[in-house]
Amino acid sequence: MCGIVGAINVLLSQPEHALQQSLTTMIHRGPDGQGIYQRENVWMGMRRLAIIDLVHGEQPIYNEDHTLAVVFNGEIYNYRELMAELKLRGHHFATESDTEVLVHLYEERGPAMLNELRGMFVFAIHDLRDGSVFIARDRFGKKPLYYTSPASGGLLFASEIKALRPLADASRERWRINDQAIYDYLSLGVVPQPSTVYLGVYALLGGHWLRYKDEQLHIERYWQPEFAPKTSLSYEEAQERTRQLMGEATRLRLRSDVPLGVFLSGGVDSSVVAYEAAQQLGESLQTFTVATEGDHDESPVAVRTARALGIRNHILRINPSPLEGLQTLVRQYDQPYSDSSAIPSLEISRLARQHVTVVLNGDGGDEIFAGYRRYLAVQRSAMFGIVPQPLARTTARLLEPLAKQRRSPLGFAARFARGLTLSSGERYLAWTCDMMNEADKRSAWQGPPMLPTEERVANLLRDDLPGLDRQLDGDVKINLQSDLLVKMDMATMAASVEGRSPFLDHQVADFAWTLPDHYRLRKGIAKAVLRDAYRGKLTDEVVTAPKRGFEIPLESWLKNELKEVLMDTLSQPNALIRSYIDAAMIDGVLAQKMLTDRNWAYIVYSWLVLELWLQEEQTRA
Repeated sequence: MCGIVGAINVLLSQPEHALQQSLTTMIHRGPDGQGIYQRENVWMGMRRLAIIDLVHGEQPIYNEDHTLAVVFNGEIYNYRELMAELKLRGHHFATESDTEVLVHLYEERGPAMLNELRGMFVFAIHDLRDGSVFIARDRFGKKPLYYTSPASGGLLFASEIKALRPLADASRERWRINDQAIYDYLSLGVVPQPSTVYLGVYALLGGHWLRYKDEQLHIERYWQPEFAPKTSLSYEEAQERTRQLMGEATRLRLRSDVPLGVFLSGGVDSSVVAYEAAQQLGESLQTFTVATEGDHDESPVAVRTARALGIRNHILRINPSPLEGLQTLVRQYDQPYSDSSAIPSLEISRLARQHVTVVLNGDGGDEIFAGYRRYLAVQRSAMFGIVPQPLARTTARLLEPLAKQRRSPLGFAARFARGLTLSSGERYLAWTCDMMNEADKRSAWQGPPMLPTEERVANLLRDDLPGLDRQLDGDVKINLQSDLLVKMDMATMAASVEGRSPFLDHQVADFAWTLPDHYRLRKGIAKAVLRDAYRGKLTDEVVTAPKRGFEIPLESWLKNELKEVLMDTLSQPNALIRSYIDAAMIDGVLAQKMLTDRNWAYIVYSWLVLELWLQEEQTRA
């Protein structure tokens, strides 16, 4: 695990100094060492967090004749099996590192090698045989990669945007803010990939690779979710197969030469991971549970789960400072990012680092096995498809005042009714983040005309898929890749912790997505096949528990701890955000006279994050 950077055929002033500056910005990703590579017109570097082969895992790593060199961020979980096969084919290894597998496998298969990897990764291989550089990102996009092509030519890449900036500065490239990214952020709370908040700077999407050769950049997709053909397994057989795949995915992710544990909440996903890890490690397994104040505390359930599984449990008591956490988030995340759970995630990762270097988690369980309430909305919307639109709109208007009760059944019903009247892109936004829509932004936007976010979302939703599969696919592309995986990577790596997600093993996902709808959603229960697969293995209070989000009391924060900074920023006439959003809209929302039927707290919080980010950006200009 580490961070990587590179410059290909770019004219840099003081290239070694620029590369070192870039690596220094990412020391949190790799405090255990660094490596620098330079051949011909290619500079590459990496910071290392030592996990596998602590002695010989330094990078770059080469093939036998040094015609291939790789820098790598991530973990290849099936590296032992791949290494054994490659040795049988005549390859000679100098280390026991998973990194070295990459150069030998590329030597054998080229880009087709990606089909054999199980892991989370971004790596760059310089091929001296033809002068090309090959860069690939794992299927889901668990590990990040940003790139830009300076006006003078060439390619720059890095694991974080902050690491890309010193290289861009050294190439005399000056970045400008991407207004479309800001426009989309107002509806999503994050910047959707492959865009970034800077013009000309992009994220390589998950499931894609790029090759830079002879001044040409070529990008290709090698994987995407597939939902057909549907399995012929019975419901009971599907449960057994779920356990088999989750057991294997967890077993592979327990490979480590450093201390390892599991984040254990009161929910079913992390409990499944803890159960499977306990089957391998027994009572030596360490689990970590967050204890908070108030209604969001799941620690009593998690403590009982750990006791039932016979494993050790550490309680991490957090009491995040809203303002300090917010300031840290703005500095760390490089772009406007308003998922408020990032604040406690940063604190949890710091606390976990006192005990372990690697932590398994339950991320991805909802997107793989259909765990959100919106999936039930998709299922039920088919039954309401025959309702005349005038009646649907009237019902939505009558229920609209209830929408502010977001977690209540009535609030869900109000958003469900509104979604029935909307187009696919509009419905997706209403049933997920429910922030500013196109009508809101069109009336308040202070910049030039932008492409509606709803249209951008609709273009990502596949017309060849039925309702539930389309929603799941959209969530993988939008919610998972641009929000949840960004949060986990940035939060854990800020504390030099590696996070691993067994649910995001592609073999687990490939199977789960071929399950018929009535296996995933059964009698009004989301994630049914997963819950039933572990019924009797986990306690009933875990198996039957409703979906709980990892949340903070955001509205309370905005009205109390963050109120002063809110008023000192957004309400001021010179607030930078007012060059994007009309002052009347900002003042009306702050006074809770506008947009109260939507996700009011997240709208206000997203504006606050944006304002603080704009202020931070102004200091860099």
